[in-house]
Amino acid sequence: MMYGEDVHARSYNNGEPGIPVLSLILCSRNDQYMGNSRWRLETTLNYVAQRVHELGRERDVEVLIADWGSEVPLRQVLELSPAAVNIVSFILIPPEIARDLQQDSPFPEVLALNAAVRRARGEYIGRIDQDTLVGKRFLEIFFELYEGRRQLEVALESTLLFANRRSIPFRLAVQCPPLGHVNAVIRLFGSLLKVWNQNPFCQNVFWTSYVGIWLLHRDLWNECGGYDERLIYMNWLETDMVMRLAQKYTVVDLGALVGYDFYHLEHYSPLASLRASGHRKVNPAMHLDNAPKVFHPNGESWGLINFSLEFLPAFSNRTNVEFIPVSKTGFGLTAFIFLLLATATQVIYDRVTLFLMRPYYLWTRRAQLVWKTAGREPVMRWPRLLIKLWRGRSLRILRQRN
Repeated sequence: MMYGEDVHARSYNNGEPGIPVLSLILCSRNDQYMGNSRWRLETTLNYVAQRVHELGRERDVEVLIADWGSEVPLRQVLELSPAAVNIVSFILIPPEIARDLQQDSPFPEVLALNAAVRRARGEYIGRIDQDTLVGKRFLEIFFELYEGRRQLEVALESTLLFANRRSIPFRLAVQCPPLGHVNAVIRLFGSLLKVWNQNPFCQNVFWTSYVGIWLLHRDLWNECGGYDERLIYMNWLETDMVMRLAQKYTVVDLGALVGYDFYHLEHYSPLASLRASGHRKVNPAMHLDNAPKVFHPNGESWGLINFSLEFLPAFSNRTNVEFIPVSKTGFGLTAFIFLLLATATQVIYDRVTLFLMRPYYLWTRRAQLVWKTAGREPVMRWPRLLIKLWRGRSLRILRQRN
């Protein structure tokens, strides 16, 4: 099936008519981005599909993946459960199109996500990351809101719903545990996992921090043109879109409402900050007191709507991917306990290392500054200069001179 137009009027649900209430959109690529990204995507899809199945909402939820520039499409390599196959579909952006559009960005999320928005069928469209697990509590509360069994202070269709996420520790996620083990971790420790809702550049503004889900009615996506397609690098994608829409609509902290029921499979090592890193280029930082002047920054062809992109339902070469409980076998329970012990050991090691190394690097930088500065002055002036440096009175001036 080829998609080159807005498909809200078109339906696809196992061959039966019907338009889903909720479209969860995400973008990915068949590569090894920061570890086993394919395992993270499989876990995300199988986890949310099981939650949807438990609620009997298969006809109400679709998951749409924009596969950006994969040489071998993700659809051909993912191991999905029957529940995931039932609700997951793919939009394929072939390499020859992707390379031309992304310019010098290795992965332009705004283009991929907008392509998914223009082709999503749901009345509400929620953006998630390819490694963020969507919980059952969120789904329950969303459908309570949609069906009028729970109320917000403003109409749901005019509300901007943003939720921050929790973090599944890197040392656990990097081991790529079975889906049943991931489920057990969330069920047992989910409420204890760290919530990422503080941006160091914009304190106390939750919607500038890590996104669990960015959810709003499809009409609002269309009204503002989705993500600004000029922001082809990392960061500030949602912030820009929120700032545009917040001039007319109300932002609600959905995370607080649902207990931050979104769980990111962490792929950044906690020790990475101790090493120099040439990471991906980032978009310019946003200033919250300076809202974007253009409400709809994209042309009418936003979301690659003029391209005939292939749309395909999911399938799996393995249909025996199951949501096996940890307690089903003794071996599974034993493996789960060892997984937790190994993770706890690594977390403690990381924290001790960070505790020791951060002061080391701080004092190393200070020592280098002192030596560089003192070397320019006569020896007789060193004691007085060092006293000033120690008290921090002249550090700012020295940095400006350098």
